[in-house]
Amino acid sequence: MQIPSRILYGGRQGAPLALIAATASVTMLFASTPFLITPLSDHYGISEGFAGSISVAQVGAFAAVNFVFPRLMRPSGKLLRISAISLVVVNLLSAFAGVYAVLLILRVMAGAAAGTMTWLTWSNAMRHKRSMSSIAATGPMTALVAAPLMSVLAGRGDQTVYVFLAIAAVPAAVLWAPVAGRRRARGVISGSRSNRILLLALFALTFFGSAMFINQTIVARDIHGLSSFASSLAFSFNAAGALLGARLSTRHRYPGWFLASIGPAAIVTVVGPAWLFYVGMMWWGFAFWMGIPGVLQMLVDRSLEPSERAGDGQGVLALGRAAGPALGGAYVDAGALVALALTSATGATLAGLSVVGVKEGRDRLPPTDPHTIDQQE
Repeated sequence: MQIPSRILYGGRQGAPLALIAATASVTMLFASTPFLITPLSDHYGISEGFAGSISVAQVGAFAAVNFVFPRLMRPSGKLLRISAISLVVVNLLSAFAGVYAVLLILRVMAGAAAGTMTWLTWSNAMRHKRSMSSIAATGPMTALVAAPLMSVLAGRGDQTVYVFLAIAAVPAAVLWAPVAGRRRARGVISGSRSNRILLLALFALTFFGSAMFINQTIVARDIHGLSSFASSLAFSFNAAGALLGARLSTRHRYPGWFLASIGPAAIVTVVGPAWLFYVGMMWWGFAFWMGIPGVLQMLVDRSLEPSERAGDGQGVLALGRAAGPALGGAYVDAGALVALALTSATGATLAGLSVVGVKEGRDRLPPTDPHTIDQQE
């Protein structure tokens, strides 16, 4: 699962194989979530809306780690390996949880391990610009194959999925990457106000987006009458679009407009015919990854050093993904999928327009902090 993306993207960009493996294993963990909702509901006798709490547990811990660890720890290859080993163990234990409350605790631990791996990976990518597109493309490349695979595995129950996720994390636990960096010192952060707006926009984008995205298998089933495997193909189209977007993300200067276009894409997945469900999912992935690397680069530009906002950027993205499923679950249990689509679309569009506003403002207004990276070039 990890090797093809390394062959296609890692060789030219120079991203260490261990970081590619770590990104791939974390991607598979989150790619499995939409397909686990129904199996978890059946296994533990809970509603599908409440089953979405598994995402809240995982991504909540993921977000907390990305906020806290950059301030407490120094990036290292040893920490990456410890996190990967922890992910293998916790995934394996999740297959034998028995009680849903125990499973939630284990998924919190899995989210923490995945968050640490992602922080270390993106810290490296943001220090070496040439590897950013490689890391960004690995996730979509993995999800392209993972979506139909997770659909098939989920048909055999959630336990099968968790065993597979444990196996998928083994390469990241075995391989070594020379990760380096500094612990972020207290107070060593740029005074850029626009960076704070960008962080808020990233949170809004994933908060409203995940509320809808995690429930797209239910949309496919209840609105379009699609099977689990048929809906998984839409997630593969989403990953294919994301892969293309990640590869082209450095060739344009309009990340905000692409992110704003996610709103209409979310709407057509619900209100249009079945073929528009696939089109909307594909554009969603393409637009997201055409925009996100550009926003992360905007954060770097107004930082004092490249990795300053690496943890915060990933943290707010994860925080939005953690809170969004709670909103989505409320709509799902109320049977209000169209209303959910409209709410998600509005939030995503406004988030994208906020990025547009920041970019326009930076072109016309002087910086808040004259010591940031883009002012030293």
